[in-house]
Amino acid sequence: MQTPAKTARWAKCLAISVLAGLSIGILTIAVSSFFFYRHYSAQFPADTQNLLSALTSGVLVGIGVGATAAVVTAGIYLLSGLIKPH
Repeated sequence: MQTPAKTARWAKCLAISVLAGLSIGILTIAVSSFFFYRHYSAQFPADTQNLLSALTSGVLVGIGVGATAAVVTAGIYLLSGLIKPH
């Protein structure tokens, strides 16, 4: 039986950074939507679209934070490989 092929280092780095970015982005969407909704409902109590505005703002913030987290995670992974090679 053949031994399985080794996963390329860039593929591991990509998978780790995408998963980290997604998880941090989803968490950020939930938290920031809550805070945006509190702000919008305090500032505009009669507006019926506060929830939609809060979710839209939360998604935009979550995408930005998730993308930044993915890039930072990939950078840390690649730099740690340069310091002590595997």
